[in-house]
Amino acid sequence: MRNLLLACCLLLTSQAAAQFTDSLKISAGIIATAATKNYQPLWITANRYGTISDQQLDAAAYLRVTNQHVFAKKQPAGGPNQTPKPGFYIGYGAELYNNNHFGSIFLAQGYAQAGYRTWQLRAGRYREFTGEIDQSLSSGSFGISGNALPIPKIAIAVTDYTAVPFTHGWVQFKGQFAHGWLGDANDIQGVYLHQKSFYLRVGKERLSFYGGLTHFAQWGGTFPSGQAPSRFTDYLRILVGASGNDADPVYHQGPVDIANAVGNHLIIPDFGVTFRKNSSTFRLYTQTIFDKGVGDSANTNKRDELAGLKILWRDRLVGLSWETSNRSLLQKVLIEGIYTKYQGGPIIYNGRDNYYNNGTYTMGWQYQNRIIGTPLFINRAAAENYGFDMAANAISGWSIVSNRVIGLHLGAKGSLSGRLTYRLLATHVRHYGNYYDDAYFTPAKDQTHLLLELPYHFPHFSVTVAAASDFGDLSNNTAGMLRWDWILR
Repeated sequence: MRNLLLACCLLLTSQAAAQFTDSLKISAGIIATAATKNYQPLWITANRYGTISDQQLDAAAYLRVTNQHVFAKKQPAGGPNQTPKPGFYIGYGAELYNNNHFGSIFLAQGYAQAGYRTWQLRAGRYREFTGEIDQSLSSGSFGISGNALPIPKIAIAVTDYTAVPFTHGWVQFKGQFAHGWLGDANDIQGVYLHQKSFYLRVGKERLSFYGGLTHFAQWGGTFPSGQAPSRFTDYLRILVGASGNDADPVYHQGPVDIANAVGNHLIIPDFGVTFRKNSSTFRLYTQTIFDKGVGDSANTNKRDELAGLKILWRDRLVGLSWETSNRSLLQKVLIEGIYTKYQGGPIIYNGRDNYYNNGTYTMGWQYQNRIIGTPLFINRAAAENYGFDMAANAISGWSIVSNRVIGLHLGAKGSLSGRLTYRLLATHVRHYGNYYDDAYFTPAKDQTHLLLELPYHFPHFSVTVAAASDFGDLSNNTAGMLRWDWILR
């Protein structure tokens, strides 16, 4: 990553690179946060790609450089709701952050990409949000919500819906296939990430329907008891969620579950409909979550088989949004409901899916101690902030302390004047813990999270003032944020 950043800087400062600055963008900023507790309210830190530290007082600075060079200037025509895609192009970007009172420097983004129209090969650390839900107002995707620092990956992707041949544009597809590096966590070193997705959309400008699946798998790595299967033949098993090979000695070292799927798998089914009329766009969408298969409590060799994909599962996120292309006081509004309390029921192996937790990959669905998916679940870091006894047996074994929730989320944004805009988030969540620590969440714990952001835009910079508040059974905390962003080029 550091070499990539250095290469970008050299590219920008050399005369030979002058022809590659046709889309050069450079921005910088400073951010200050302050809270009444020694940690921040949820919406100050959540879904900001791990760039805001979770401490009472902090200051941060960043520098962002991106560029794209298009080799074929001629572009295909796009529809009224589509941006024309370039021909052959290369792009790169780097984003350097310095937070923790300017004491921690890290690369929030550092990537290179090459592509043709919607087809793209990319590598590095880049921002990503999975699913077809609104990135600016949603509570977050079950897959990747932008809550954690981006995971380093190499991927081949179709980045936007592309017409299937011979369908006259009525059927489109997109997707990606990626390999990532989750690094070290807890007592595990060198964990890999497998990720793939495929989406289909039917319809055109006014009415369209989409559906897709995203598959994640944590695999490989070295444990105190040995190395998990990390060969190419093992990777082939990860691709299809196959069980281990009992005849292979490699599958008898490390904490590998031979009878069930190798690795920690997470599948997110995603469906929705979009309707456009005049300047308005309406979207109805839903995601559910498949964290383990249908087990058999009477047969411990068939505990978590990846069978019976739960597309019609009761645990899900459901959202409805409206957006107008006109500049107005209310330009977009969104409402979401989230329910993950059931998880197959309380009978072990038949149910107790325990979303984002895993007995082998004990860090769960996290990267660098932040939840990768929805931030409405509570991980160990948040539980410590809330004063839970982390040494208690029921809590100490799990990275995600509360994943059984019922919640309602609202979001809105618009324009208050020519230069002043706003973003408003309001979320209420009832926490039931998980099936192994529910005694600590009896009765259930209610918590409300609020955020108001007010960006004021000038020609070459913007100033954002934000206020957030958490209150309820878990925490009462209020914070403010001041952000200054300069557009240098």
